[in-house]
Amino acid sequence: MKKREDIIEKFSTFLSFGNSSSDLNPIWQTDPDLERCIKSLVESEPDANEEFWAQYFLKVLRKASTEENTGTKGNGDAVNIDGLSASTRLPFTTSSFIAGRHMSAYLQEACLWASQKAYQRFKYLRHKYPLEEYFQIANAAANPPGKLLKNFNVEYPLTNIEGYAKTAIIRLISNTIYQHDIEAKRGKFSDYGLLKDLNAKELREALLSKGINHKKLNSYCLVWRCLDKIYQPTRSQGSRSLEPPNQQHLQEIAHCYNQQINKLDFPTAPVSSEKVQFMLSTCVRAARDYRTKRFLSLEEYDNIFDPTLTPWDNLIQEEAWKQVNSIISNLFASIPETGQIILKLWQGLSLTQTEIATILRATYPDLQKQYQVARQLSRYNQSILKDLVKELKKVHPDVCFHNEKDIENIKDAMNECIRSHCQKLLYSTLDRIGEKSPEQDKLLAVFHEIQILGQQNYQQISIFLSEASSLLSQVKQNLIISFKNELEKNMNLEQNSLEIVNQKISEFIEEWLKSKLYFAKQG
Repeated sequence: MKKREDIIEKFSTFLSFGNSSSDLNPIWQTDPDLERCIKSLVESEPDANEEFWAQYFLKVLRKASTEENTGTKGNGDAVNIDGLSASTRLPFTTSSFIAGRHMSAYLQEACLWASQKAYQRFKYLRHKYPLEEYFQIANAAANPPGKLLKNFNVEYPLTNIEGYAKTAIIRLISNTIYQHDIEAKRGKFSDYGLLKDLNAKELREALLSKGINHKKLNSYCLVWRCLDKIYQPTRSQGSRSLEPPNQQHLQEIAHCYNQQINKLDFPTAPVSSEKVQFMLSTCVRAARDYRTKRFLSLEEYDNIFDPTLTPWDNLIQEEAWKQVNSIISNLFASIPETGQIILKLWQGLSLTQTEIATILRATYPDLQKQYQVARQLSRYNQSILKDLVKELKKVHPDVCFHNEKDIENIKDAMNECIRSHCQKLLYSTLDRIGEKSPEQDKLLAVFHEIQILGQQNYQQISIFLSEASSLLSQVKQNLIISFKNELEKNMNLEQNSLEIVNQKISEFIEEWLKSKLYFAKQG
């Protein structure tokens, strides 16, 4: 897909995925009325950039909204954007309808970005939601633009409209998906089936949202892990309809918990089976609320959205985001090699802490157990977070982190940066391996032939698809072997130590192959 380069295109074209009979490659379609209008405006202010015009149209929308709410009529006042020359004071002649259409056109790339992020985030829903479906949801979230951008602060020097919109749209897409799919999923689980379905990150977020403080959080998570370890569903029962644990199970969970707190040096008292029951019931309530209340309607979202942005919300704009990624990359390179290895396995390959301990124990004597890996991960994450805050203060001295809560707010985004960086490092390893694979070149050539044929020669396409399937299987198998060998060599691991995570490595390589084939198709 061709990227929009000039201002006229950005404010007058809309993305189209074509119809069901096309190959769904998105194209830009021009609205002639918008094109004429923006051309005229650009000629009047040839030095103005796209952010200037985005803020100009937003101010037109806000002025029209104010007049509608107060019942007053416009008097032709100028629409001024601070920080620019007096020549940029434009007459208020652009109608709010046209301004809204210009903003909708401008936000198309933000919608595409958000839909691509959602497509990656909700991998398990791809059979129901193709990329173009997410794009339609994003468009609905972005319109009317005045509502989406209601709390955007044009006075803040680090923000830009497109970056702000990306953050808001991805949240609204997530809300929509959770409303329609997580709620349906929720109804299929019993209380303890739901706890079995929850992952550790979801449980922590659920408990925090219920007001469980950080001191107690680890205790609740440990009880949940003991439940997961001890209480297994029978084959006939299945995990979805799991019945509550009986008294014997609760006693075993309490025993497991008390053993673990001794091993982990938890500053907490032992628990009884009654206390375990209470803690698990709290986890169930938190999980129910989390799975049903994570979504909001656009109206609810608009009402509760905090107009006072956190420091991270202000920084998480496109230009600043690139800067943060660069800082994270440098900080990652500065930590010890052991830390880099742990983070690559944890964030890059999505291995569990237990899996990491099993893989590393032969080579790294200080990483024999899950809790030792957990401590090291916490140590390196805290170190990167602390240094990230220092670097951000150097680059943006006007952004203040007033308290611990402000710093907590950037953790998730920091982890996203680390995850992205680790995956890129591992992808680059696959790129190097793939360059030496003749089968991969053949595979790309076959897909190219299929694309050229389109739907004209079904018999020939069937032959090519059969060949592609065979080649894909061969390429994937070769990549798995070479990738594991390369990682074991680079990370100084024992030979065949990665066999226990073969499935996760296979899934990681499958995602890499999909991205390679997708970009090959885009040309």
